[in-house]
Amino acid sequence: MASLLNMSPEFDTSTIHEETPHPLHHKDYYLEDGNLVILVENILFRVFRSTFRRHSSVFNDLFMLPEPVEGATGVEGSSDENPLVFSGISTVDFERLLWILYPPNYSMCKASTLDEWTSILHLATQWEFADIRTLAIRSLQSIDISPVDRILLSREYDIGGRWVLSAYTALCERAEPLTLAEASKLGLETSVRVAQMREQMRGTFSRSTMTAGGYRSMTRSATAKRDQTLQSKPVRRPSERVQWDVGRSFLDQGPITPPPNRPAPKKKVLPVPRSAKMIADAFGLDIGRL
Repeated sequence: MASLLNMSPEFDTSTIHEETPHPLHHKDYYLEDGNLVILVENILFRVFRSTFRRHSSVFNDLFMLPEPVEGATGVEGSSDENPLVFSGISTVDFERLLWILYPPNYSMCKASTLDEWTSILHLATQWEFADIRTLAIRSLQSIDISPVDRILLSREYDIGGRWVLSAYTALCERAEPLTLAEASKLGLETSVRVAQMREQMRGTFSRSTMTAGGYRSMTRSATAKRDQTLQSKPVRRPSERVQWDVGRSFLDQGPITPPPNRPAPKKKVLPVPRSAKMIADAFGLDIGRL
């Protein structure tokens, strides 16, 4: 997978270098009826130009550029001798992106690991494959990833939402402080803020637990009252059930008036807990994206 610190693939319109005279065809993604030849690390891919234009705004703009005048060497990407050369990316990353564009099995996605989906997210973000980026983020959110790695991914690829907030919350609420390795990854500023939030939340929790005995006594009294209510409530035997007179109560009522149209219930928005709001404010997270 490409490094998180060097993710700037560039389009190189130069010809194939002399030191690599015989690039190899990719075993799965050199499509015989394709019309776009791409060279990545001495591996030739042959795919469809329309697929890249449809899903990527970067490629759509690239392929709208005017073609060379007559007599030139030809359109780049038209043949093995004149491919479109990508530098700064790996064959592995590019192949994983093609897993999504040209899935080998429509019933199951080949990508499944953190490394594979991060590769896909990297190129989807760089080349503005908006729908593939959304798919990659959603798939990463279903993988068990440590809170620190979630924060690093959110920084690198501008991922927001409760998934990121829960990562910061886990670091602030857990019993163990940050390790040296975690602090090194997060950086000084974030590590200090995590430590400050841990102290602040610990103080809030300590104050709320000072009256724990009162809460326990209230719970016991409430439970006793509930038990008394249940014991005093008469139990109706099956033979004592009320018998409804169907003819009088239903059939003799005349035509039934249909119920009035009611507006669809509004979707209930779950409130953000106070502690979560504190953490979001401390780390500059946008509550509106949660």
